[in-house]
Amino acid sequence: MKSLTRMQTFISLMFLTTVLLLSGCNTTPINSTNESSSAPADHQKKLEPDPTLPKELPTPIIQTASGISVPAVQSSYCWGSKCADYVGGITMLEGTTPTPVLAGEKLTIEMDIPIPPDNVMMYEYVGDQTREISSQDGTFHLPQETGIYYYSAFVNWSSKEDQQVSLGSTSFAFSVQITETN
Repeated sequence: MKSLTRMQTFISLMFLTTVLLLSGCNTTPINSTNESSSAPADHQKKLEPDPTLPKELPTPIIQTASGISVPAVQSSYCWGSKCADYVGGITMLEGTTPTPVLAGEKLTIEMDIPIPPDNVMMYEYVGDQTREISSQDGTFHLPQETGIYYYSAFVNWSSKEDQQVSLGSTSFAFSVQITETN
């Protein structure tokens, strides 16, 4: 008799446990108004589509006011569904030859796509220091002193709806050798 009572108690506990577990697995959220937790479709904010960026990573076009083209070395980027992370800064330029340019000349960086970037940040490497340089949409003036100068740029396209959302970004490095004054 004791054995039968124990068995009935055990089965009752198992049944109760199963019921409690299953009732806790309800996938329909319930709130005090019995409405779904997401906003109705007609109340959602309409988003404007972002410009369609090309599938190919854009190439920088770097040129001085006198028409000298300066080649760049590709660095880190996120474009489309692909991201690549390279060593940055002056290390990217090891083994490259600086492009001869004139002192004080205006240098312009453009990207080879019709959609302009939202942000262009320029950096100059001096010794083991990096400093951001002032540029107006990728345009700046080269130094007046002769010597070899190392630069990098970070270019970004952002969502028009949320500037914190990047649609694509690329960075690259280049070097120039100022050989004579303008």
